[in-house]
Amino acid sequence: MERISTGSDVLDLVFEGGFPAGSLIAITGSPGSGKTIFAANWIYSCIKKFDRNGLYVSFVESRKSFIENMRRLGLKFEDLELEGKFKFLEMVTLKEAGLPVIFEEIISEISNMKATALVIDSFSAISQVIEKAQDIRILSHAILNKIVRDVGCTTIMIIEKQAPEEVYEPAEFLADCIIHLCRKEINGTLLRCLKIIKARGTEIRQPVMVFTLKDGFKIFRPLLMGGFKEPIKKFKIVPHGKDYYSSGIRDLDTVIGPMLRRGSYNLLEIERNVTLPIERLLRVIVSNVLNGEGYVVILPPQGLSAQVIFKSLKSFVPEDVLEHNFKVVDVKPTAAEVTKTNVILFEGRSLKEDIAYLWNIISEYRRQRDKPILSILSFDTLEYFYGKDELLKVLGEDLANIRNFGDIRLNIIRSECAIAGHLSALADVHLIVREINGVIFLQGIKPRTPLFNIDLHVDEEGTEIKLIPIL
Repeated sequence: MERISTGSDVLDLVFEGGFPAGSLIAITGSPGSGKTIFAANWIYSCIKKFDRNGLYVSFVESRKSFIENMRRLGLKFEDLELEGKFKFLEMVTLKEAGLPVIFEEIISEISNMKATALVIDSFSAISQVIEKAQDIRILSHAILNKIVRDVGCTTIMIIEKQAPEEVYEPAEFLADCIIHLCRKEINGTLLRCLKIIKARGTEIRQPVMVFTLKDGFKIFRPLLMGGFKEPIKKFKIVPHGKDYYSSGIRDLDTVIGPMLRRGSYNLLEIERNVTLPIERLLRVIVSNVLNGEGYVVILPPQGLSAQVIFKSLKSFVPEDVLEHNFKVVDVKPTAAEVTKTNVILFEGRSLKEDIAYLWNIISEYRRQRDKPILSILSFDTLEYFYGKDELLKVLGEDLANIRNFGDIRLNIIRSECAIAGHLSALADVHLIVREINGVIFLQGIKPRTPLFNIDLHVDEEGTEIKLIPIL
């Protein structure tokens, strides 16, 4: 089966290469859900990347408005018009012109410019001015037979619809594919979802995906489809400030300000369903602090040994820096044989004694280096070994030490841990990692932020993490 790109690399994978060529695709959704941008992105991609000719027929928007709105998203349709590869057909006066005249004009334009990609925006606008339901069915069949089947013009038809379960339009029954776009709220912030309702001749294994309208239409790649890949180059170093360490994520420093300030007590919460190994998120923070001549002590999340942590950093931090600027806490009952001098062993019997031992080491470390120490403590590990009650007894002193000595703390915890609420209340900055439809997001709870997709960007200078908002 010949395929035509959907305009998205991710959606092309889901559709086994793209929409079937010469098919009718219905894009449904409520106003503001992104239908027009999806369709515009699709036809622009067909013309620009695959050398096709495209016709956009609008019953709801003027050419001037369309061109200006799309230019802001980086879609320069006026350039394609000059090349003779794109035409915008303005049909806002449907009642006056009459349906037969409009339909014949569309057919004529397709023939004249040899268009193989067509957008009709929108079928709902046409239906509203047609009095008889029978005429709507006739129009649907005419579009399918005259344009799609006879001419072989792959067609996207936009349909206004709040929910996919609403009464179906005749065009939806005839469509080869139906994609529904929707907006919903997740913990007080916007989420945009794409749901594949129907796809003839295609096995769909990822029917629901998340997208943004930031700089156009972008579908986030789920982890199972290669999202958040392992970096192939070292992370770019983000410089530290006078009284803070950078997180290593420029976008994060911009959104919430420098999180790792002297005397700050911060929380990174991981939701229960997150499948991404947490060390891959911590790696950018730890490596940036170490490569910027900072110092780190870490008690890893449950299930991660000191050896796993060292291994995850080996390709990103010079060995001598790991040896002198980095210490890992492990617990004796689970620790394998340790030969490294920069591994701190907890006895695992008394939290008060072990924390006091840790603070003695941190204090000596700070005196020798004359710099603040970033300590990263996984409280799900501590809760597992010592229990909630013991943790609550040491929280106040732990917080006081950070404030008094001017060190920096990043606490890590799983949402299901009993002490999560207490740590959130104490935190200066509280971030949460979520996984939605297989995609990893970061959201600020304190301060409140939108959802940000966590994405890796690689160029000649190295790797950096980008935060992409849902707009």
